Amino acid sequence: MLEIAEPRLNLITAISNSDQEEKIAALLHSQGCNIIYRALNIESLTTFLASNNLKVNLIYTQDFITLAKLKELSTSYVGLRLIQLEDNLNGQELLNQLTQISRPPLLHQLTRTNNLVAVLGTPGSPGISTIVNHLAVFKSAQIIAAEHHNLRPQSSAKVEIISASGLDKKLAALGSGLAIIDAGSSVALTKTISDRRMNALWLSNSLACAGNLIYVLSANDNGISYLAEFVSDFKKILNPQTIIFVLNQQRFDRKGQSIQSKFLEIVGNYPSFQIPQDHKSIRSQVDAARPNLFWRSTTFNKQIQKIGNQLTG
Repeated sequence: MLEIAEPRLNLITAISNSDQEEKIAALLHSQGCNIIYRALNIESLTTFLASNNLKVNLIYTQDFITLAKLKELSTSYVGLRLIQLEDNLNGQELLNQLTQISRPPLLHQLTRTNNLVAVLGTPGSPGISTIVNHLAVFKSAQIIAAEHHNLRPQSSAKVEIISASGLDKKLAALGSGLAIIDAGSSVALTKTISDRRMNALWLSNSLACAGNLIYVLSANDNGISYLAEFVSDFKKILNPQTIIFVLNQQRFDRKGQSIQSKFLEIVGNYPSFQIPQDHKSIRSQVDAARPNLFWRSTTFNKQIQKIGNQLTG
């Protein structure tokens, strides 16, 4: 029997397929979990929630409830936690998610603040750290980076290297000045933040506090593929932060124009910027002896400034 066998979890199932619902219920009962209600339809679910003041965890399938209704319920019932049961989510993964819920809350409660920016991006070295460095210099912000990440380019801005386990303490004590987190890579936030590994813990804590997100991708087919998956997943988040999409290392040949068109089509109405490929960018922003070199008039730096002007703090 797992540690999730705690009455305080107060599980509700909202699963359309009766066979699937029976299997999930049997799995949860086998682990001693407390299913307080098995909803037959959205009306019965709404009625039950309205008649109870408990903090509950709703395990649901996408075909049971619309996204609009989910947002309505999430707003109406503060103690409601949502766990989507996807087709590829096996029983052990579900139990892992519930185990994570049952763990004691962080000693340092994290709240979202506008003076914290998390810069993340696609896998494959899209230039996340370089963009973090440039933004930090432009905004006179400090950088928070993970000790478990690969070596990052040096910066003339203040850089604090800390462990994933210590990030919550650092963020809880963050002052009013602007800070930028070098948050790493992710393709699907809803999956990453439920992962208990070190990279996911770092990103999860970053997202808990960041009032602004910047998502960076390389201007190539892989970057576009990752972006499409990320945007599709990001739309599932019920209370998302403000996000800016950045197409990095953009070229202006025929292939580059094709990538640009796909980028703009995927991001739609989200704020977006395109940064041209500039091999001098890594060197220029660390040259403290020649500060004017960084702010030479280039398209690269003009785009960095435009992104920075979108950030508060």
